[in-house]
Amino acid sequence: MFSGQRFFDDKHFPKGFARSGYFTIKEAQLLETCGRTMKALFEGTMVPQDEEQQKFVDEVNGRRAAESQYSLCWIKYLKEINHKHVVYNLCSTSRGGAAEDYSEAEADE
Repeated sequence: MFSGQRFFDDKHFPKGFARSGYFTIKEAQLLETCGRTMKALFEGTMVPQDEEQQKFVDEVNGRRAAESQYSLCWIKYLKEINHKHVVYNLCSTSRGGAAEDYSEAEADE
C-alpha cells in the first residue's frame, strides 16, 4: 500500500493527522505513508494491483466487513472529513423583544 509520497489533507487537518487528536500515532503514520494509494483506490483512479489492495477496495465499499488496518483507518478518515460539525450557541440574545418594548414606550410619550 505504500505510495511513495506523503499524503496530506490541509483542508480538514491543517496541523497534520498526528496533531489532530482524532487519529492514533499508528493511524496517522498509515495515512501519511499510504494515504495517496488508499485515496486513489477508493476513488477508482487506480486499479488494485494485488489481493491486499482488492481487499481494501471491497472493505471500504462495503462488499465485505472491514478488517484490515488500511480500510479501518480510511473509513475513520472518511467519517471525520464527512462529519458535520455542529456549533451550539450557549447564550441567546432576544434584543428584538427589548427593542419592541422600548419603541412602544416612546410611542406612548
